[in-house]
Amino acid sequence: MTIDPFTIQLAVIIVTIVAGVMFILDTVLRRSDAAGRLWAVAFMAGILASFAYATWIVNPEAWWAVAVGNAAIVLSPALLWCGARAYNGRPALAWTGLVAAAAAAVAVLVEGVDGGSWAGAVVMFALIALFAALGTWETLRAPMRVFWAARGLTVIFVVVTVYYATRAVAFVVLGPDDPWFRAALGTESAGFVLISLMIVAVVSLVVLQGERVPRSSFRRAGAPSYSVDAVLTEDSFREVATDWLERANYHDEQLVFMRIEVDELDALNTAFGRAAELQLLTEFTETVRRHGSPHSDIGHVGAGALVMVAAFARLESAADDAEAIQRGLREHRVEAAQGLRLSASIGIAGTDRFGYDFDRVMAAAAEAATSARANGGGFVAVAD
Repeated sequence: MTIDPFTIQLAVIIVTIVAGVMFILDTVLRRSDAAGRLWAVAFMAGILASFAYATWIVNPEAWWAVAVGNAAIVLSPALLWCGARAYNGRPALAWTGLVAAAAAAVAVLVEGVDGGSWAGAVVMFALIALFAALGTWETLRAPMRVFWAARGLTVIFVVVTVYYATRAVAFVVLGPDDPWFRAALGTESAGFVLISLMIVAVVSLVVLQGERVPRSSFRRAGAPSYSVDAVLTEDSFREVATDWLERANYHDEQLVFMRIEVDELDALNTAFGRAAELQLLTEFTETVRRHGSPHSDIGHVGAGALVMVAAFARLESAADDAEAIQRGLREHRVEAAQGLRLSASIGIAGTDRFGYDFDRVMAAAAEAATSARANGGGFVAVAD
């Protein structure tokens, strides 16, 4: 059975609109952040591209619609990558997506009326593959890499990278009229690939947003919630720390975020078993609470990982506090693990360097902790 291009494009439009509207509504229901806004615009760009290509299919004389479609379809993965960067607390670099979209449009306009449906195709394919490859790398960076939902986004980026890189090479080598190219890499197959990836993308991004951005109002009524270890839950820590940041920003005082991660947790779990691991994590939390600054709030951010926020005028003072936690861990024996002494990698990030955005400072502290672990564990690293 042969499906005509108009039917494929209609299906793509429907799926893109539904997926885009779902994500945009979910974003509206949450506290707005840079990553969510960029991803929402990426879906809008996908919707624009679908309508532009449909316009050209219905009215072949509207060749300019190909330029609009190519620009929008390049902008979509570019903004997905930019959103991933923002999610990781790094500069979004959204301007690169706009430059790339302009380049895709110019490539079509240069060929003009005679370019047809494949005008500027090589440039478009190459740019999409480039941004998808960058997106793959970004989803594997901290803190995004710790979320299982990010793996769906990684798979999407990998598939897009391979598919569009193959399209670019095959287009140059074989040409768009080659039977194999039309069957495996033509418009119809691209439509099916896009529909499949769009469904996975919206699920992954909604879950990723849900991992860290609460729904409804910026502040929720009620007292903060604590875990059984008497430290804040992840959502409550976000609310409390965000309030700290807002007030510290007003008074121009430095807050320091300290991420504390148990070294070799998987190996310890394998060696001593699940029951010992639970006792180990309980005593780890108790030691951090005992030796950390009494003027701080501490929250869970994952298995064997805590984050502490406190006011320090100088990062050196925060580093001294981190060393005190390290000494406390080294001096404490975990009887459930045959008297084992724990070690932790600690990452420190201050608002004087990274500003008062919660996600950015948290990401910087997580990256510093990763750096400390890369040096062998048991170290304190300051984000720079």
